[in-house]
Amino acid sequence: MKGGATAATQTVKWRGVALVALGALGFSSGIVFNRCIVGLGALNIAFFRALAGFIFFSALLPRHPQSLRVREYRGAVKYLLGLGVAVGLTATLYIYAVRQTTAANAVLLNNTSMLYVALLAPWLLGEERPRYIWLSLGLALAGIICIANPARSELHAADTRGIIAGALSGITYAGTMLFSRRLRGRVDGLTQVWWSTGSAALIALPWAFNTPWAAFVHNLPFLLALGIIALAWPYLLYFWGLERVEAQVVSVVALLEPVSGVLIGLLVYQELPGPLGALGMALVLVSILLIVGVK
Repeated sequence: MKGGATAATQTVKWRGVALVALGALGFSSGIVFNRCIVGLGALNIAFFRALAGFIFFSALLPRHPQSLRVREYRGAVKYLLGLGVAVGLTATLYIYAVRQTTAANAVLLNNTSMLYVALLAPWLLGEERPRYIWLSLGLALAGIICIANPARSELHAADTRGIIAGALSGITYAGTMLFSRRLRGRVDGLTQVWWSTGSAALIALPWAFNTPWAAFVHNLPFLLALGIIALAWPYLLYFWGLERVEAQVVSVVALLEPVSGVLIGLLVYQELPGPLGALGMALVLVSILLIVGVK
């Protein structure tokens, strides 16, 4: 019996890991859609992609009316609000960071989320620390540094605001994972995404009013793809994964997003990673195998 229970637990765990990995791939697909968009600012894009995701999942409400039965999960509404704010702030802060500093700095700072999750999950969620969590985090952080390679970018005084925004996005991204894990068993993933994308659209709403109409119409197909394929569905996969796997594990597996981004750059745009980037990808993969494969 014990062996069967252990095997079943491992199966659930690996399914959760696979869901998060697919979500990371979905997030990284945003590179393609973003590069197709012209004439819109990054924060304009942040609003419309969140709105697209919200509208898509709102259209599914007739098939999933549980999301509208707020009374059934009213005790979890405070966590849903926290999740929505975390998702919305993460998207807005990250895009602002990309605009105000280098993409490398933004990627590096955003992915410090794994450190906050490792520190807070045992305290806030009662999770046990995986056996090799600190070794895995060390390898992962080294890998992200190699992939981002911030040393190749010059820093200027104007970068300060972007760096602060990037650092804050790492905190809010960690909050996304912690809130979703807290909601496990109380609110399903579809409801979490519905609340999250709606909150993200509200947070980015101020930037919707200066959007050029012609640019919006021209980019509408890409905005829809960005919001549904590269935001809403990946978050749904993450939330499903967080129902099955500890937040600490998810925060490391989520690092497949920058790795997938490098591979998309290679396959779609013939952007060959350098030796340091290849080393970084290897380190991230080793860190994931270490935290997932060791009991």
